[in-house]
Amino acid sequence: MSEQHETGKSYYDELSKKNIERHLDAIIDSSYDGLWICNGDGRVVRVNKASEEINGVRAEQVLNRKMVDLVAEGLVDRSVTMEVLQTGSAVTMIQQLRNGKQVLVTGNPVFDENGKISLVVVNDRDISELNRLRSELERSKALSREYHDELSQLYEKKRIYSDLIIRTDTMNRVFNTAVKVARVDSTVLIQGESGVGKGLFARLIHQTSGRKNGPFIRVDCGAIPESLIESELFGYEGGAFTGARNKGKPGRFEIAEGGTLFLDEISELPMNTQVKLLRFLEDGEVVPIGGTRSKKIDARIIAASNKALEEEVAQGRFREDLYYRVHVIPIKLPPLRERKEDIPLLASHFLEGCAQKLKKDIKGFAEGAMHKLISHSWPGNVRELKSVVEYAVTMANENVITEALITRPESGEEEGLKSFREAKGDFERSYLIQLIQLTQGNVSQAAKLAGKHRADLYELLRKYNLDPADYRKN
Repeated sequence: MSEQHETGKSYYDELSKKNIERHLDAIIDSSYDGLWICNGDGRVVRVNKASEEINGVRAEQVLNRKMVDLVAEGLVDRSVTMEVLQTGSAVTMIQQLRNGKQVLVTGNPVFDENGKISLVVVNDRDISELNRLRSELERSKALSREYHDELSQLYEKKRIYSDLIIRTDTMNRVFNTAVKVARVDSTVLIQGESGVGKGLFARLIHQTSGRKNGPFIRVDCGAIPESLIESELFGYEGGAFTGARNKGKPGRFEIAEGGTLFLDEISELPMNTQVKLLRFLEDGEVVPIGGTRSKKIDARIIAASNKALEEEVAQGRFREDLYYRVHVIPIKLPPLRERKEDIPLLASHFLEGCAQKLKKDIKGFAEGAMHKLISHSWPGNVRELKSVVEYAVTMANENVITEALITRPESGEEEGLKSFREAKGDFERSYLIQLIQLTQGNVSQAAKLAGKHRADLYELLRKYNLDPADYRKN
């Protein structure tokens, strides 16, 4: 224990008043934060060096002056000292200084023995640099997110591109357009003949969009009876009609919330349903059957048609105002006969998939077989090509697809002409494949579309060794 403590004297007992003031001055001026001290009248009595630097003033400019006058001159936009004197308690605020800086200030009252404020001690800290660093950090984060999104889009584009069979410049342009429009929520109209892959490109747009984690709901407008299409799309309230569920049922629009609704063959929509679709495209709302209130739905619309909608409008079968609403971003898919360079790649891709499914070791196509494929006009487009390849793989007894296994579609040619029974069998199998592809393996729906009993359709599927489960989506 030191001698001073032993005699009961503190360190400050050994100092003169002048030394104490010198020490306090040193402490105040060594503070990193600014200290601005006013008396009970709001008059400045002390400003340390840090506060001079922060406020951009010299102490002699403000000493003995009242804060109300300094605010009037615009040195600061408002005074924490005046707030403390008014409230009688500590106050924290952000001040905007004349030099452009932002300062975080806290004023604390000091009371005398009578409970009156004798001093207001203000602590100020320049937060302009912190704000600048925060802004830079936010910009850096935004740039990082932008780079991440671009890399994700490039990766997704590469991944999806690897699943597509594209060689022609025309299809490359279509692909790039699809990826580009995926970044916005505008309505897309995909046009092209049946079987060209409109559904594939609709899914491509969905998978490369910001909605890829949301649902992708496909509606074949031509496959749903006219009497049911409105309730399927927009849903219905409980008790809306005879046979309706007591709790009602959500429509496809509602199910597609946060994702994409793909309206395939939109030209087949009845006129009254077209009106409700137009309303959704205009204000994003639907009204269920039997409902009195509209529902706000966040879903992107991608439409497709194998008919020229302009002609449908001219014939009065499609609303002109709806046409302009869906024809925002048009994408035209060329038929397979206009991109024959893709046929060898497509055929090989289908062969590989079918051979794997049927557990057959087939190496490829004989030269004559591939020549037949390339020379055909393919009115059924990619869907027809896939069916022909699947038939050939199923019937193949060798490790190569021969010319004889490729059914020449042109009628009247004696070369390769089959018997009526064989041709009928080929047609039935091809039709069944297309049917279960269309209904994604739903046998009940397929039977309804084909106009057959479910049991009879199952019998035909067994006859041609077709498993509906192979066509269901995971």
